[in-house]
Amino acid sequence: MYLINYDFYDLQALFIFFRSKPERLSDYKFALNSIIDYIMTPQCHYGDHNNIRKIIRPYFNENDEILSWVLVDNVYPTNIYIIKQEAAYSIISAILREMLDNCDDLRRLYLLCDATHNIPSILMDEVKKSKIIRIMTKEYRKRYNPHFLKNELKLL
Repeated sequence: MYLINYDFYDLQALFIFFRSKPERLSDYKFALNSIIDYIMTPQCHYGDHNNIRKIIRPYFNENDEILSWVLVDNVYPTNIYIIKQEAAYSIISAILREMLDNCDDLRRLYLLCDATHNIPSILMDEVKKSKIIRIMTKEYRKRYNPHFLKNELKLL
């Protein structure tokens, strides 16, 4: 399914949440897997509004007040556009998989979230996406995974 730009902003907020509280990611594993499944479904049409929020909402923990934005549907004032670039979905999916694969290593997870938290908005707005993302993830790739996003960035 396609997402809209506001769903990508929600993904960015989610990455920022995990950067600030990497220890909480393990409680959201099912939600992240559901997001991966949703965005990797063959792209044929736009589904609905607030897709990311709706996926995370059932897993929301009241102790995660910073994530309480998922409880409310966003009302879109203007500038709504559908993200149709399949490379964007591959990149988001790869980031989420890397988070899930490394949720037990909090130091690594923090660096991953720190390196990737702006990628959702970059995928929507920037011209030199690939170059910017390579620069942002350089330290993470150097320390932990030299192949991180390598194939996905070739699709941009």
